[in-house]
Amino acid sequence: MNRTVAGVILALLCSASTSLFAQIPTAPPWHDIEVTLTSGNGEIRVSDRITLDGRERFRFGLAHWLEIEALSVDGVGASVTRQDGGYLVELPDSGRHQLDFKLRGTVPPRDAGQGRDAGMLASSGDDGVYLPAYDAWIPDEGGASIRYRLKVGIAATRRAVATAKLIDEKVDGGRYQASFEQSHAGEAPSLFTGPYQVRERLVDGLRLRTYFHAELAELSDIYLDAANAYIQRYRRQIGDYPYADFHVISAPLPVGLGFPNLTYVGRRVIPLPFMRGRSLAHEVLHNWWGNGVAVDYASGNWAEGLTTFMADYALERDKSAAAARSMRIKWLRDYAALPPGRDLPVRAFRSRRHQASQVIGYDKVAFIFHMLTREIGRPAFDAGLRRFWNWHKYRGAGWRDLQAAFEAAAGRDLGWFFRQWLDRPGAPRISIGAHSLTRVDEGFRLDVEIIQPIAGYRFGLPVLLTTDDGFERHEIRVSETLTRVEWITSARPRSIHFDPDNDVFRLLRKSETPPILRDITLDPAATAMIGAGNEEFAGVARALAAGLMDVEARFAELALDRTIERPLLLITTTDRLHQQLAQLGLQQPAGLPAAEYSAAAWTARLANGVPILVVSADNVAELRALLRPLPHYGGQSYVLFETGRARDRGIWPVKRGALFLEFD
Repeated sequence: MNRTVAGVILALLCSASTSLFAQIPTAPPWHDIEVTLTSGNGEIRVSDRITLDGRERFRFGLAHWLEIEALSVDGVGASVTRQDGGYLVELPDSGRHQLDFKLRGTVPPRDAGQGRDAGMLASSGDDGVYLPAYDAWIPDEGGASIRYRLKVGIAATRRAVATAKLIDEKVDGGRYQASFEQSHAGEAPSLFTGPYQVRERLVDGLRLRTYFHAELAELSDIYLDAANAYIQRYRRQIGDYPYADFHVISAPLPVGLGFPNLTYVGRRVIPLPFMRGRSLAHEVLHNWWGNGVAVDYASGNWAEGLTTFMADYALERDKSAAAARSMRIKWLRDYAALPPGRDLPVRAFRSRRHQASQVIGYDKVAFIFHMLTREIGRPAFDAGLRRFWNWHKYRGAGWRDLQAAFEAAAGRDLGWFFRQWLDRPGAPRISIGAHSLTRVDEGFRLDVEIIQPIAGYRFGLPVLLTTDDGFERHEIRVSETLTRVEWITSARPRSIHFDPDNDVFRLLRKSETPPILRDITLDPAATAMIGAGNEEFAGVARALAAGLMDVEARFAELALDRTIERPLLLITTTDRLHQQLAQLGLQQPAGLPAAEYSAAAWTARLANGVPILVVSADNVAELRALLRPLPHYGGQSYVLFETGRARDRGIWPVKRGALFLEFD
């Protein structure tokens, strides 16, 4: 999930798990916070009374746009010193102490050019103020857990919401005031304000709210219905919802972010159907995985993949087996597009910073949970989830804790499973070796060799065997580099297909996957060439290339021929396209739909197998209209646009692949 582009819904961003400062005691401090915000100019005043004990010094970080007006320790004026990029306060002893901070500053304006870090940095504007915990708008001990009470005062035309239970609210003397409380240890507060219209629904004591800008208010009931449905779904599957409320907030920023008890979504994204579908489900589920049970980032991030599996994938599975299979195939295609140098072990994934990390931390991990479900069965898998929740709610947990919960539910050791999928990069490569079909007294004997050249993987491999009498489903166990299998059938075999529904995470061969946009955009060796002389067009093309590439875009002078050896991104005008394709030995694909379009992006492979991505547009305006939407179609082989709206998209057809045999 690029955090700066509307339409990409990101899941929970990890709080800092490694501090710049020395390790602190585990007893969580109590913060009593009061905030006064001035709408329009971003002026803010913060008082924070911190009660803590068990330490002789207090080390903290603070946003650069805040200054400390006053500080007292136990009612006596005190000073701070700079240390290790943060601040240090010396305390009289290791007993209980009360620190009173008075802070003031101006929240940075929205147009300050935050780029990819928009979700991590505080910002303000007429349409809302965003104060994420990540930006240390209160004294922050490197992401340490705290408990707090937060009081907020803003103009009566505004509303405020925070990542804690709403205690009370009122409008008094032209000011809106609200109080929030987090009584259990958790992350520091994030605070959101804006000219919101609030809609509320109470369900069995649970408060559901939307905080929407005026133009979105009519969507409130739809979102409240959907949020309640997802909460009830996961409550039945996992355990009680861990918070007192859940809010959906429309964001002035082009982001989609998950926080404890709320989701913060770009106001342009809120109206889109996919947001109130699996994207909202994803954000709701993060209240169990990532918030209710925090991630032990030192051992890797399991929460994004588990949430993807139980939300995004499960909703596709609810539609049909074919829809679930399509998602698995997409994950395998995206992984096949990942250059080996950008692969990494699952345990090394912490958070999404680019498309490559999503392929591992979201997609591969979700696929692993799919395989685990097949390995131990759905009842044991669901029981393992409930054990994990009951054992670790309101605490942190890592991969070993998940493994222990599933082992307890399944009643057997699963160390081999987690080691092979989490501790090494890569994936099995499976192919069919020697095979024969012979007549025997019982009918026909089919002998097939399964080859996996990379040793150390163990998995169940589904098989679909088709005969003159119909089809048979089997599953064989693969654990060696060479596995020989034999079937005796009374009817003549017509075909055999290993892994027919793509249930095994494996590296697809080129014959099994068509070229997609990510074949080029994920590859740091890819080169971008601009095929138009118009300087304005070229400037937009450079911006588009920068947005498409998952790494820094590499540009080269236009020099097209059939011997290009690096993946190529060609951005050109429609009127020059035919001539430039001829230089590459290509033609526009015959498989493109016969539709009217003003811009197109499609993929192909040159005669030498090098992938190419061609982007063409009728003019500068049509190319500029691709800046926002095109980066979201990395899993497609082609996309056709009309004034920035996708008219058609698809995947080039492929043959059945290397694991299919047909008998004469």
